[in-house]
Amino acid sequence: MGMFDGIEEASTNQGGAYLLPGKHRLKIVALKTPEKLRSGDCFIAELEVVETSCEEYAVGQSVSWVRNITKHKEMALADIKAFLAAAAGIEEDEVDSKGAKAATSESQPLAGKLVDCEAFNKSTQAARTFTRTLWSHPE
Repeated sequence: MGMFDGIEEASTNQGGAYLLPGKHRLKIVALKTPEKLRSGDCFIAELEVVETSCEEYAVGQSVSWVRNITKHKEMALADIKAFLAAAAGIEEDEVDSKGAKAATSESQPLAGKLVDCEAFNKSTQAARTFTRTLWSHPE
């Protein structure tokens, strides 16, 4: 069973973490699925800030977006699906496990592509705060 098996059925909610709140235009530097991480299988998007409303970021700064597939498979696959669709400029139902695997391959077909992200903080019922991300293809 491959890491991205089941991504076709994932329902996206465009949640995420590790980006500060704001509106960001980001350039994809690399998409990775490193092996042997202590936390399990992860999808990592290494990104460069092109434009942002966040004062804490500078244009050209490197940021990362990480989804842990082992710990939160259903939510992670949905988030990754939304990210890949936005990055590739395709509909979410066009993202499949083969395409997701290709996106993280050595050839890095999405490197250099732009993606827009709106990140905002959201509180849980347990009074914890997390950062949600909404991905879109630049107009």
